[in-house]
Amino acid sequence: MSDAAAIGPDEQPTLFYQPQVTADGGRFVGLEALLRARQPDGAITGPQEMLAAIATPEEADALDWRILRQACGDARRWPDLSVAINISARQFQHPDFSARMLALITEVGVAPTQIELELLEGTIIEDFGRASATMEALRGHGVRIALDDFGTGYSSLSYLQKLPLDKLKLDKSMVEGVGNLKAAAIVQAVTALSRALGLKVVAEGVETQEQQRFLKIAGCHYLQGYLFSPAVSADAVDELLRQRWPRAAPG
Repeated sequence: MSDAAAIGPDEQPTLFYQPQVTADGGRFVGLEALLRARQPDGAITGPQEMLAAIATPEEADALDWRILRQACGDARRWPDLSVAINISARQFQHPDFSARMLALITEVGVAPTQIELELLEGTIIEDFGRASATMEALRGHGVRIALDDFGTGYSSLSYLQKLPLDKLKLDKSMVEGVGNLKAAAIVQAVTALSRALGLKVVAEGVETQEQQRFLKIAGCHYLQGYLFSPAVSADAVDELLRQRWPRAAPG
């Protein structure tokens, strides 16, 4: 099935992008691509119903590659920003994923260093050896790898040392808890360990200035959340760049 295959007549997949900014909120460094559904009347909704309607692995594959193609294409609009894309375990564990991903990047004409693939812990533990080899192949061409939703699994700490990662993303649940002494101590410890290992740290789900201040002091490099911007269309990203933020080098 073509990666451009339609998902259905009623809802069409589209991508919105949520900004990632420096810890002081002063510079725009990247974006996370997030799937949305465009309704027949033009309204934008979450993707849950559209995803639930996928009936076969082939349809799921088609949607995955459609998302990857659109995100890589959109990234060319922002050559000095990174674009993070969530990758399903099914795709990442496929033996030819790295080769196909690199071929897509070349075909679209985006710089590999702009592309960041976000992986959940479950994506890795299905086949640790294969996941590590795929990461190495992608990173060898400049693609960056982030461990997403850190704090929601059980074995993640060991991955920071064992896997060829570039970034760690603190889950929203960890950020929400920083007002609690124990939770704050965990965030500080994880951030310090990540920095010592040479990883960039991104905190997602930042919604208050108090959270921003704590995360900046704790040593997080980049922040993402409603305090700065919700996920918006590619055109709205262009407007944010014109009106609000100077750009920084890709994160």
